[in-house]
Amino acid sequence: MSKKTSKNTVFPLLIAVLVGACCFYVLDSHYSRTIGRMTLEGKFPVGTSLAVYFENKSGAVLSETVHLGNEAHNVIKRKGTTRLNAPYRKLWLQFNVPQSEILQERDVINIYNIQFEQPFSGLSVVSKRQLSKVFQSEAFFGDDNSFIQPDKNTGMARLELRQPLTKASLGWAVLPSLFLAFLAWLVCRSHQWRQLPAFQDMSLGNKISSHHEFDSVNGLRGLAALLVLFSHAAPGFEAVNVGIAILFVISGFLLSKPFVLDSARISRWATVETYLVKRVKRILPMYYFFVFITYVLTYQFDTALRNFIFVEASGHLWPMTQIFMFYICLPFVLLCASALARLHRLLPVTVLLAASVLWVVFMSDWEPFYNGRYFKQFYLYAFLLGVAGAYIHFGLLAGKLMRGSANLLLSVFLMVLIVLTIVWSAPLMPPKWASYFINPFWGKCLLSLIIIILTLQVKGTLVSRVIANPLFRSVGVVGFSFYLLHGLGIDLASNIQQSIFGVSEPLQRSWPLVIQAFFLTYIMALITYSYIERPFFGYRDPKS
Repeated sequence: MSKKTSKNTVFPLLIAVLVGACCFYVLDSHYSRTIGRMTLEGKFPVGTSLAVYFENKSGAVLSETVHLGNEAHNVIKRKGTTRLNAPYRKLWLQFNVPQSEILQERDVINIYNIQFEQPFSGLSVVSKRQLSKVFQSEAFFGDDNSFIQPDKNTGMARLELRQPLTKASLGWAVLPSLFLAFLAWLVCRSHQWRQLPAFQDMSLGNKISSHHEFDSVNGLRGLAALLVLFSHAAPGFEAVNVGIAILFVISGFLLSKPFVLDSARISRWATVETYLVKRVKRILPMYYFFVFITYVLTYQFDTALRNFIFVEASGHLWPMTQIFMFYICLPFVLLCASALARLHRLLPVTVLLAASVLWVVFMSDWEPFYNGRYFKQFYLYAFLLGVAGAYIHFGLLAGKLMRGSANLLLSVFLMVLIVLTIVWSAPLMPPKWASYFINPFWGKCLLSLIIIILTLQVKGTLVSRVIANPLFRSVGVVGFSFYLLHGLGIDLASNIQQSIFGVSEPLQRSWPLVIQAFFLTYIMALITYSYIERPFFGYRDPKS
C-alpha cells in the first residue's frame, strides 16, 4: 500500500472518530437529561407566577416565567411552560405570590401533580405525595409536606430538584454519533480538501500575478480582515479603521493594475464593460446573500429592500455603497490618469495624490451614504491613493525589488511601521507628533499605501514571510466573506459561550471570544467563498 493510499484511508477514519466522539460527548453529557415541557396542575393564590430555572452541565441557566393564578384561589388550574427542550443538571422552581395575597395560612400553593415531558426518556409525573421526596424546600408544610407556604415577607417559595430525573438510554446518543461519524467518513473519503476553491485559490500566484505579489497582497488583506474582527471583539482593540483603510487602498490598487500595465485597455468599451460585469459578479452574490439571511429571514423587509437597492448600507455593510460608487468612478479616473501618463509617467501619481488631498480638504463634509443610523462621507481619497499606488509600483518602480542590505533595512522599517500603525490605532495613544497621521482616517489610508508599496518591494525577508504567512493568506482569499460574516461569527461565539460553556453573561470583548469567533467566521467564509462567491466570478486568464 502506498503512502498516499494509506493517508487517504487513515485521515477519513480519524475525522470520523473525532466527529463521533464529539457528538457522543455533547449528546450524553448535555442532552441526555432534557426537559421539553413542564406542566403543573393545582390551586394557586391570585397573581401567583412561577419562574422555572434550568442549569445545564456547563452552568448556563435558562429560565421561563409562567403566570399561574389569574382566576379565583379555589379553582383548579393546569398551566405549562412553552416547548423548551432545555438540557439541565439542576432544576428549581420559584413561586412568587403578591404579598397582598399572603393574608392567611389557607392562602397556600396546592399542587396536585407536576408532569415533565422528556423528549429522550419519556414522561415523568410527580404526584402530590411525592413532592417533598422529589424536591427539597423549606416551604413545605402539612402532615405529609404536600402543601407549599410562601414566605410571608417576600412572597417567595423555592423548590429545588433533589436529583435529576430519568436519564435517556445510552442508545439514543450512540446511534446518532455512529451515523454522523459514518457520514463524515464518507465525505472525507470522497472529497479532496485541497480542491476546495478557497484553498486552491491560495496558490494562484503565477496565474494572475507573481507569487510574491499575490501572497503579499492576500496577506495584507487577511491582516486587515483580522484587524476588523479584533476591533469588534478583542478587549482594548480599536484598529477597525486601519483594517478598513487597508482594504480600501488595496481595492483601488488591484483594480487599477491591469489598466496601468496596459493603458490602452481603458479606452476600449468592451474592456470597461468586462471590468464592470466582473465587479458585479464579484460582490453582489455574497452581498445579497448576507442581506437575505440577515434581514429577509428576520422579517426586516424594509431594511432589506433599502440595502438591496443601495439607498442604505446598514451597520458594518457601510463600505458597500462606497465600493460600488468607486467602481463607477474608476473608469473616469483611469481615463484621466492614462492621458496624463502619456505626457509624463510622474503626472498620474502627482495628480492622484493632489486629488486625494483636495478631496480630504474640500469634500470631507459631503456625506451621501446612509448606514441606518447616520450618514457617512465618501472616502474617495482612500481609493485614489490605491490607484496612485498602482502607478507608483507598476509604473515608476516597474516591479523592481530591493536587494541586499537595502532590502533588509526597508523590511525592518516596514515591520516597525506596521506594528506602530496597529498599536497606536488600538490599545495605545500615539505620541503627539504621530497623532496627525494616526488619528484621522486619511492618515491611516496614507500609511496603508506606504505599507502596501513597501511590502511589494521587499522579498525573501522575515517581514515578507510574516505578512504572507498561511493564516493571513487564507483569510485574505476569503476576505470579503470573512468581513461580511464576522459580526455573525461574534454573535454565534457569544451564544455558544452562554449555552454550552456556561458563561451566564459573556463579555462583549474577550480573547476567548475572539478565538471562537475567528474559527466560526473562517469556516463560514470558506463555505460561502467556495460555493457562493467563487462560482460567480472565477479568475480570468491574465493574457485575455
